[in-house]
Amino acid sequence: MKRKYLWGLALFLTSFLALFLPEKVLADYDLTKMQVTAVVNADGSLSMTRKIVYDFDDSANGVYYTQKLASGQKLSAQSVEVTDLASGKSFKPLLNNQAASGNVYHFNKSGNSYKFKVYHRVEEGKVQVVYRYKISGAVATYDDASELNFKIIGDGWEKEISNVTATVRFKGQNLSFLKGWAHVNASGHLTVDKKKGLVKAEVATLPESTFLELHLLFPNSLVSQNKQRHSGEIAAKVVDQEKRLAQETAAKKSRHNGYELIGLVLFFLSPLLYLPVFFKSRKSGSPVRPKKELGHNFEIPAFSPTTAQILVSKKDPDASALAAEIALRAGRGEITISPDKKGKNYTYAKTSKYTGDLPLLNKIFKKVGNGKSFSNKELRRSGDSNGITASYKNWQQASQKNLVKEGYVDQVLLDREQMLSLYSVGVMLLSVAAIAVCFFLYDKYIFWLIPAIIWVLAAFGVAIFRLHRFSYLTEKGAQATEQALAFEAMLDDIGQFKLRDIGELTLWEQIMPYAIAFGLAKKVLKQLKLEFPEEIATDPYWTCYYAGPGYGDFASGFAAAVASSSGSGGSFSASSASSGGFGGGSGGGAF
Repeated sequence: MKRKYLWGLALFLTSFLALFLPEKVLADYDLTKMQVTAVVNADGSLSMTRKIVYDFDDSANGVYYTQKLASGQKLSAQSVEVTDLASGKSFKPLLNNQAASGNVYHFNKSGNSYKFKVYHRVEEGKVQVVYRYKISGAVATYDDASELNFKIIGDGWEKEISNVTATVRFKGQNLSFLKGWAHVNASGHLTVDKKKGLVKAEVATLPESTFLELHLLFPNSLVSQNKQRHSGEIAAKVVDQEKRLAQETAAKKSRHNGYELIGLVLFFLSPLLYLPVFFKSRKSGSPVRPKKELGHNFEIPAFSPTTAQILVSKKDPDASALAAEIALRAGRGEITISPDKKGKNYTYAKTSKYTGDLPLLNKIFKKVGNGKSFSNKELRRSGDSNGITASYKNWQQASQKNLVKEGYVDQVLLDREQMLSLYSVGVMLLSVAAIAVCFFLYDKYIFWLIPAIIWVLAAFGVAIFRLHRFSYLTEKGAQATEQALAFEAMLDDIGQFKLRDIGELTLWEQIMPYAIAFGLAKKVLKQLKLEFPEEIATDPYWTCYYAGPGYGDFASGFAAAVASSSGSGGSFSASSASSGGFGGGSGGGAF
């Protein structure tokens, strides 16, 4: 019953969104061109022609446009024309506020806003929509001049608009005077032509939610029938206002340029932040020779497989190291490993020789199994419900601390290396963020940015190289690391020599835990089966464990149990100032 109600609620919400939010969720498009022309009439009204080119990436049901006006203004004489630019076919949708399909449009008024909603099915491609209408009461006439202050493109567009042209035309030429200013948060070009009687603003790219405002002064004779008349003079006030706005914009631009230069200088100097890395890393521990200089080591290390893995990998021990510890105890007879009949599940059981010296393994026996044994299947199913992950983390930390306790690692140098590594990564992350910001803000300095970025990356690379050569090992730790690396190299190259020359099968029982820890068990087993086939076939230790994938299954099962509890690893400059024109908030889109 509850499911039925949920389906009903989902259907209702879907219908609600489809009816009231279509333009925000359905159409995928770009605005590639917008041409707006406003002709100033003698009665102070504007005859508007707004051409918009939509480039649809997918299907759409139509487009919409909202024109917002000031109090007392009205919109009338509206019409719409749609042209499919690919075919060249034009349509003139009819006004029909009832239909919701076909070539029709809705036209509604809400407060001081007028909305066109044009239904014209588009599958893909470019479509030009032309809105024509008249705005009354657009011009204010004073004793000395008439004023038009109009956000000819409102800030209600939620997409960037390319190739923008906004023109105001007068029904007369060779005007006695004509002054014009443009306000837009983008660079562009403004033409004020008294002879032709027009003002035109051109912007290559208009950012989303950005208005384009034109503020004009012109002779009263051009609007002789205008009813919007006011006493007093306006020209000097407008000139002073625009002068003040220009000064504010210039000051803002100057501050912005200053901030840009400061930012660039700081960006160039940012590699100096790596100086602590170079100073603090001068005193280092004992170095380790490159692996290629060490050759092969055939002596079993005097330390555990877990210690060997940490020294070689420089990371916390993983599930393979734990599997190696189990193999070590199986070789001592403390644990037996028995496969089921199908050989897909393994049971690990204690013997009377079990010493219980590994707390993590004790936890697994107690919490996953019955205290005496456990199986791979039980381990996989347990997840972290028995607190295995916490014990695993404790074992990893204890293993690392043991290296310090045994004299392999200098704790002071280890802390310093970790601190310097974190510091270097932090500085690099800040640099990457700064690079991203610079590309967006400093486009005019792009040729300076490239060498600056190379300089910053080079400094990071040198710092990381310096840390890579930094050693936190004692002399004993460096010798042990070289021994472990050479032992790993021997196991990795195991097919290049005779195993019997190294020792009999009983010796390889002691070597195998290290092969497991290094991730080389399969390679070593394969070679052992080739050279010791009869011995392996009769030895319970090998037939019960190494003949099958027992250690690999344990490692993968344990890793799965731990992973289940953790997360994954005349130009004009840009100005946002407004002189108070009407039309703000106008805009549109598609649905």
